[in-house]
Amino acid sequence: MSSALTNLLQSLRIVPLGHGKQVSKVMVVPSEKDRLKAVEVLPEITLEEVAQHDSFDDCWVVIYDRVYDVTHFLREHPGGDDVIMDHAGRDATIAFHGTGHSRDAVEQMKHFLIGELPVQQRIFRTGKNKVLSSGIPE
Repeated sequence: MSSALTNLLQSLRIVPLGHGKQVSKVMVVPSEKDRLKAVEVLPEITLEEVAQHDSFDDCWVVIYDRVYDVTHFLREHPGGDDVIMDHAGRDATIAFHGTGHSRDAVEQMKHFLIGELPVQQRIFRTGKNKVLSSGIPE
């Protein structure tokens, strides 16, 4: 296995079995943070509740069925606060996905995560539709 691929797998916490030997099986090794987060249950927040948070002083958006309070991030957003405010209190998934955010941006989203939509309001994280759920950031 090439060293670049090995480094990538290790950074994703996917360790090849056989430690450097040519094998086709891999084992996922979750970090302590991932194990704790797996136990953590996010509160359900409805689209109606999200809609009440649509101002510069109180701004929530939905991205991939998860709710984010981005109030304190508005002024720091590299694309400008108006880009987020266009979707304040609403689902911003298409806008977010369409701009091709970096892996760092997706990672930073975790700091603003406050909940997720109820199952009946979800589009992407339903577990039923593999096409819509592929490539969704955890």
